[in-house]
Amino acid sequence: PPIDKCPKCGSELIPEEDVMDTWMDSSITAAVHAGWPDNMDERLFPADLQPNGYDIIRTWDYYLIVRGLILFGKPQFKTALINGMMRGTDGRMMHKSYGNYVSLLEVLDKYGADAFRLWIAIAVKPGSDLRFSWEGLEFARRFLIKLWNIGRLAYLYIHEFNVEDLNVNHKELRAVDHWILKELSDTINTVTNALEEYDYQEAATKIVDFVWHKLADHYLEAIKYRMNIEEEKKKTAYVLYGILRDVLIMASVFIPHIAEEIYYGILGGKPWKSITIAPWPKPPEYDAEKASIGEKIIKVIAAMRRVKHDLRMPLSAEIPKVILYYLDEESKKVLHSGLEDIKGTIRIQEVEIKYGKGRYGVEELDNISFDVM
Repeated sequence: PPIDKCPKCGSELIPEEDVMDTWMDSSITAAVHAGWPDNMDERLFPADLQPNGYDIIRTWDYYLIVRGLILFGKPQFKTALINGMMRGTDGRMMHKSYGNYVSLLEVLDKYGADAFRLWIAIAVKPGSDLRFSWEGLEFARRFLIKLWNIGRLAYLYIHEFNVEDLNVNHKELRAVDHWILKELSDTINTVTNALEEYDYQEAATKIVDFVWHKLADHYLEAIKYRMNIEEEKKKTAYVLYGILRDVLIMASVFIPHIAEEIYYGILGGKPWKSITIAPWPKPPEYDAEKASIGEKIIKVIAAMRRVKHDLRMPLSAEIPKVILYYLDEESKKVLHSGLEDIKGTIRIQEVEIKYGKGRYGVEELDNISFDVM
């Protein structure tokens, strides 16, 4: 409790009168981090980024600007990144008295840091509040498992080669390879631009969409059969290694632990000591015309997989014969270009390509159809 007199001499205590807001103590943090007052490193000052919650804009951010202007003639940071608050599942601020409080240690124990980080990045725009969600964490966990399994599958293709020496002429790649390289290029561009604007939600969502719905759902399914074709192994390893490497570099922003584990355990930890210090990926080269054909081939394969599912056939089951129909020359070119991939992926013993209209259509491709015999 406060006291009025000195316990030793009994004199009346006079409180300190020269007081300021306690945030004034924090008003030189950016300068101190840069080495001030002893050895200021001008490369670190002003700070590029000042991240904090919206609850301390009028305190920490304000005092950093004011003290910076007084001492240095300029603010101590260039950009402020404002985050929102984590709310309970009921939408109210988390508080033990409300019964909606979730311990961070409990979250980390059940799901780990990477799932937590990824879920937050995907679930909310910077500056907005976020309702806690176990379902959201479970989605993030499933994605991490998906990425890990992709790494394990990729290892089967690339472990025979020295990945640092992998080099393939892009003219030798198939249309579906050019398609996935185009999708990767678009992803790198989107993620790069989003991160430069501090839009973590856009960046993380784009990575998840590419990995789950382009790479895993379609491309990997279309190349599995190539594992047994000797002359295709190097080309497949080349494409897969490049994709996985670039994905891990981008994903390490959000999920550094599993990205590092896959980099070392599956890619061999070369050529960098850590995936987090690797150069930022550049969009890969691809042939636009072949990529367009590859996209159509992927749609044909997807349609056939759906038909096999509807017919209650295992995806691994062989189909005796399929007739592929076209209604224009462009569609005929697509079918002939993708014949081997279609046949190998769907496991078809005999394929016939002819003009006409079949029973089963292909989404967004009105001039291509097929019959399962």
